[in-house]
Amino acid sequence: MEVERMLGRHREWLLKRPRGARLNLSLADLQGYDFSGADLRAAKLSGANLSRAVLVETNLSEADLFAANLERADLSRADLSKADLRGASMRGATLAGARLMGVDFRGGALMQASDDGVGFGAKDASGKKPKANTGGADLAEANLRGSNLTGSNMNGVNLAGANLSRANLTKVSLRKANLAGADFKGACLRGVDMSLALIDGADFQGADLKGAILEDVDMDSANFAGAELFVDVSSFGDTVANILQEHEKWIKTDGKEGSRADLAGLNMERIDLSGKDLSGANLKGAKLAGAKLQNANLVMTDLSESDLTGANLIGALANGANFARATLHKAILQRAQFGQVPLRGPDGKPIGRFWSASLAAADATEADFSDALLKGANLIDAKLTRARLVNANLTDAKMVNTDLNGADTTGAQMPPLN
Repeated sequence: MEVERMLGRHREWLLKRPRGARLNLSLADLQGYDFSGADLRAAKLSGANLSRAVLVETNLSEADLFAANLERADLSRADLSKADLRGASMRGATLAGARLMGVDFRGGALMQASDDGVGFGAKDASGKKPKANTGGADLAEANLRGSNLTGSNMNGVNLAGANLSRANLTKVSLRKANLAGADFKGACLRGVDMSLALIDGADFQGADLKGAILEDVDMDSANFAGAELFVDVSSFGDTVANILQEHEKWIKTDGKEGSRADLAGLNMERIDLSGKDLSGANLKGAKLAGAKLQNANLVMTDLSESDLTGANLIGALANGANFARATLHKAILQRAQFGQVPLRGPDGKPIGRFWSASLAAADATEADFSDALLKGANLIDAKLTRARLVNANLTDAKMVNTDLNGADTTGAQMPPLN
């Protein structure tokens, strides 16, 4: 009855009426309490024990839930926008359909009762202050399916085994978070920062990870099947970014400044290099599986022996580029140009010869070359099994021992086969 009376005064406070008072249940024992549909906007619930409480469709926007215990609480469809959940424990909580935009989930100082009611970092019996809870909120095994966490700070949180399928985590910060075994199927993770996060066994099937930052994350430990994931250059550290910056100078000054990019053998899987000018760069043996090179300039670029499995090279300009012995399995090369580059003498004038793009001995099984230009390209010993060559131009291409078994050449301009 006392809590109900306080709720009534809180409603008056929200309406800015004279007899109103902001709800303050800090450190209160509210285990199993039913707050369904209640208006708890801006309420003070720091350190409160709300374990197994029912908070379905409760309005907790801008509420102070610092270090609160929300273990196994039902927060389905609750509004927690801009709430302070630093150091909160939410293990096993249900947040299906909840609104969590701008929530702060960072770690915070431990709380304890004191003579004044609320103690922040008070000294214990030995005279020592308790350590800060730098690990962030505990949401292990929590159900956040379909919830909105846009812009939330979740650095260091524990989301091990949590369900975040179809949740909106746009621009959420998950640095050093524990995401082991978490379910992110179909979730929106655009611009999310997962640097140094643990993702062992996490499932990102069909998730949207455009612009995600995954610096120092073990990509092989999680399932990214069908995910839209193109990683920003910054996620690969200062080295790659600086090399590309120097290469840009090298191109713009015709070699007078900067230096040619040497990225041979580097692991840059799923990197987003769309629209970048990489002409003349050395990418021999680079790991570029799932990379985005859409509309990139790859003229005279060395990509021999590189792994471009599933890479996006739509509209790329690759005249004179070297893809010899490269893996292009299921790569998308629609409208890409693999034409010839006129050779020039020391005086800069054409000498009448051309340098052809090479896909010699490349494995382009099931790759899509629809509407691509392969005029004069070297396809000797290339594997184009089940490749899509619809409307592609292969005029004068060198096709000795080229494997076209099962390839779709509808509308393609083919050279006379030997």
